[in-house]
Amino acid sequence: MKNPFVVLTVIILMAVTCTPKASPAVTEATIPTANSVSKETQTIDAGHTIFTTQCTRCHKEKPIQKWTYEKLRPTLAVMVKKAKLDNREIGQLTAYVYANSKK
Repeated sequence: MKNPFVVLTVIILMAVTCTPKASPAVTEATIPTANSVSKETQTIDAGHTIFTTQCTRCHKEKPIQKWTYEKLRPTLAVMVKKAKLDNREIGQLTAYVYANSKK
């Protein structure tokens, strides 16, 4: 009688621990729209530094000039979360991406 109880308990525990955990959804709301991106040179330069240091930790530098800013926004929303950037850094990075993306 104990044996089926133990097996059932182990199966339930495995099912609970192996279930993917919900994570907060990343929205484009954290990424500024094109009309609210900073156009200041200092901000763009700081964004370049973030782009060349943070983004290249996991992959090589991407040619952002091939895409429009609006096409890059969803990717930025995912990547800034993975890079654990704060709001100031997000603003700087998006300024750089906007300045160098396809118009």
